[in-house]
Amino acid sequence: MRAQERVADRYELTYPLGHGGMGEVWGGFDEKLDRPVAIKFLRKLTIPENERNNAVERFMREARVTARLDHPGVPSVHDVGHHGDDVYIVMQLVPGLLLSDLIAERGRLAVPWAAAVGAQICSVLAVAHAASLVHRDLKPQNLMVTPTGSVKVLDFGVAALLGPDVPRLTATSHTLGTPTYMAPEQALNSAVGPRADLYALGCVLFELLTGEPPYRADSALGLLHRHMNDPIPSVTEHRAGVPDVLVRLVAHLLAKDPQDRPGSAAEVYELLAPLGVVEPGVADDLAVTVANGQSVDPTMPHRYPFGPLPPRAPMEPTRVDIVRPRSAPEVVEPLSLDELTEVEERAWELAEEERFTQAAQLLETALRPFRKGRGAKQPSILELRLKLANLYVLAGAFRQALPEFQRLIPDLAERPVPDQELIWQCRQQAAVCQAELGEATSALAELRSLLAEEQQVMPVGSPELFPLRQQIAMLAAGVGEVTAARRQLADLHRSVTELHGPQSPAAREIEMLLVHLDRLGESVTGEVDA
Repeated sequence: MRAQERVADRYELTYPLGHGGMGEVWGGFDEKLDRPVAIKFLRKLTIPENERNNAVERFMREARVTARLDHPGVPSVHDVGHHGDDVYIVMQLVPGLLLSDLIAERGRLAVPWAAAVGAQICSVLAVAHAASLVHRDLKPQNLMVTPTGSVKVLDFGVAALLGPDVPRLTATSHTLGTPTYMAPEQALNSAVGPRADLYALGCVLFELLTGEPPYRADSALGLLHRHMNDPIPSVTEHRAGVPDVLVRLVAHLLAKDPQDRPGSAAEVYELLAPLGVVEPGVADDLAVTVANGQSVDPTMPHRYPFGPLPPRAPMEPTRVDIVRPRSAPEVVEPLSLDELTEVEERAWELAEEERFTQAAQLLETALRPFRKGRGAKQPSILELRLKLANLYVLAGAFRQALPEFQRLIPDLAERPVPDQELIWQCRQQAAVCQAELGEATSALAELRSLLAEEQQVMPVGSPELFPLRQQIAMLAAGVGEVTAARRQLADLHRSVTELHGPQSPAAREIEMLLVHLDRLGESVTGEVDA
């Protein structure tokens, strides 16, 4: 990339803002709307070739999800596209200071300051989690405080790029999914739900209050093992005078088991918000000014909601804007069979273009009049409901998909001749949704129950059970049952190898998972020996 280079015959690059292992960020100018913008590039050629297509597809899909988030603390996406070999996102520039820069210069910060930052982060996370979007890389480098004191949570679209199919373990600070702030279940490549973000929030709060992250180690693997196995550190070991309610909350957020953490970001907000409110006389001392003259105070929004920009030094830009989704038309009368067929065809056209959210919205609107009474159990309507649930999964809207599958299961069982295989599929999908929403323990129990039922009618080594067995093993690892998970994966590897051979893609994938668990185990041994 170079200055004055044009992107999409519309955006002119003006100056570099930053770069990382997989991309660059440039300040630019939108020639059509006459406004400054930020343009983030994903450099496809820096990604291993066998992972490139999946990475780009996920990047584009997650950018669309981010653009739907209607919250002033979310840097929404204006535009996405391809530029040569790269993929780009366009965002609006806003001023602000990164928390990482503030911590580096000032160390620990005032208690009301930390609480106000945490409360604003929770406000953003509550909206994101309601849309089934998990940040996955919450850290001080992705958190910015603006001149008005509002907190911006950056890089949702890019952070969500990395799923279980893309490696996260790295020693560099540029790869998303940072070991210093990574939840134990995320380190194990298990299902990552909203409570992984709450764990990262606990790490951030700990660092804001003490000036130090909760754990340190000489290597990424050693650091991940401290997150998984070391006792939860207390803020009071590093700093006196922190309110007990805040000390307990940070420890609660840092729980190893996701289900031992607070239930939601909204619950954490309720505890943090009162701690960020201070008296006017005290507030005058809370503004933080760093070496370049920039000054911020995140308690301001609690004292002066939507107050005017204070007269302070100009600040460097970052990105934020709000994009509102278009609402779907209301349907009053049930559609005819022919009309439903047309809607279904259009929904799948949209799905083929990876416009899953729009496709699901179309089906949901058409199905609304059939939700009550016997109409919901008509064979054709049951089919559409199943397709809607699967569309929600494809869109990453697990919070919407879960109740759809849960309602389908008893309705499918009431059929004159129940399709047991279809019921099992719905139960498995419902459990997957639970895992994605952070209910890993409940999901694991349901999948184990499901496997026991299916093994009553299928041989133990049946290939139809391979995906389910792998899901169970990875979820077990995610809730701390690493030894059991390794044993289950080893058994599965033998079954897959006997059927498909040791060089088959499925066998290789399981082998890589086993190596990953073994490396973590070796790191633990090394840490103990040291």
